[in-house]
Amino acid sequence: MSATIEKPDVRPAQADVLIVGNGALGLFLARELSAAGAGSVVVVGPADRSSGGSQAAGAMMGCFAEATSESLRTQPARTRFELGVAAHERWPAVLAALQEHAPGGRPLLTAPETHVVLNSIGAELDNVNLAAIINALTEYGKPWQECDPHDIPGFNPRTDTRALRAILLPEEGAVDARAVLTALQADLLASGVTLLDASVRTLLGDSDSVTGAELDDGHVIEAGKVVVAAGALSESVLKTLIPDLDLVPTFAGLGFAMIARRTGGEPFRSVVRTPNRGFACGLHVVPQADGTEYYGATNRLVDEVGSTTWMADVRFLAQYSMQQLDERAASHEVVRWLAGNRPVTLDGFPLIGWLPRAGLYLMSGTYRDGFHCAPLLAAHVANELQGKPGLIDPIFQPTRRPVATRTVEGSIQEYVEHNLAGWFETGAQAAPQLTTRQIADYYRNMATQFYERVGTDYALGPDILWYAQGSLVGGRRVARYLRRLQPAAAGTGAL
Repeated sequence: MSATIEKPDVRPAQADVLIVGNGALGLFLARELSAAGAGSVVVVGPADRSSGGSQAAGAMMGCFAEATSESLRTQPARTRFELGVAAHERWPAVLAALQEHAPGGRPLLTAPETHVVLNSIGAELDNVNLAAIINALTEYGKPWQECDPHDIPGFNPRTDTRALRAILLPEEGAVDARAVLTALQADLLASGVTLLDASVRTLLGDSDSVTGAELDDGHVIEAGKVVVAAGALSESVLKTLIPDLDLVPTFAGLGFAMIARRTGGEPFRSVVRTPNRGFACGLHVVPQADGTEYYGATNRLVDEVGSTTWMADVRFLAQYSMQQLDERAASHEVVRWLAGNRPVTLDGFPLIGWLPRAGLYLMSGTYRDGFHCAPLLAAHVANELQGKPGLIDPIFQPTRRPVATRTVEGSIQEYVEHNLAGWFETGAQAAPQLTTRQIADYYRNMATQFYERVGTDYALGPDILWYAQGSLVGGRRVARYLRRLQPAAAGTGAL
């Protein structure tokens, strides 16, 4: 069954719930509301989702494979991590229910397990985060085992970037993100949910409540409740109604990936990935429903949401896929280029909750695991919209002060470690007499100077610090927000 977006001549003028955003979060929420009989539901979003994160996602079901040294170090970080653990338990039932709508009847689950490899091209951060993965698996009683990298199907790196160690996570695999979105749309249309191929120009309402939205062509939809789930665009949508809304800032994390058709050699049958490193989620390959392979993914915080990527990122992903995953990938046929924007909050925590206008709700800020967490977050938000108890910790309220999980000293050290990981992975060159410590000192000085200029004791994550330190626009935006917080930001959260 194909999923066809509703045509303009059947667009409704009213809805009980209007969802702005048709990525994984918006569609799963619509599914929950429809199943609960919550009235008429309308989802608005461009059919091509050209700048959205969901359409470009690798959709690894990897909460433990994503673990880092920071994941369980503080209580707020642990709460964030356990959101992914709880979401993971919901996926088998979700996939079973959606399978009847899968394109071509192909399985939505495309990889049943994950191999995490420690290779010879990274830096110390790879060792640290692999240890964090194993520690998290052990603490939560999840299965894993050491394996010989030579036994991983499809894995054929160059000798100089060979894997030194590998572990198998038999309960973490991946789905085909684009097939799941198509199946979701078909399921929603069959249940009477309206999907509109459009964008919201402005939210409508007054100083007390939201009343609906005006679309980009002037069509108005009145709604009792409006949920903004528009990813990296959510903040700009909200400010059409509340220009002075005080939120934890959200930035666009532009990612690039590609889908290739194998032309020779043994195919991958599992997710194969490195640990998180270099300001990103590590290099990975994910089998797809149609037999192709997804190679991803880069991560670059940018000033504006867009649907194109940098040539440097294309080169990076192609070169290191060939070197670290499969030498034969050089001759594979690229059948699709993917670029999408992840919603990245300043403190790294989602923005889930009611806003200071009656009926207005925000569902965003999920960074790299929005697709994975979507079924759980959708169930939580559906409950809250219907006046029922929520399912997740209230720490994620969008009008909070930024959550603190590190010291400035720790932030600087993380920044150094991620830069060193990127330095050695990309083969960056320095004068032969320079030591690793001297390179580290260079990055440490850059980060220290940023904190001294801004005059804040709120400690940023490495990716936000990289962006703030390297972008004039980003640096000014981060600095303005942090200076506004002083001294309230000091000591926020649990260290």
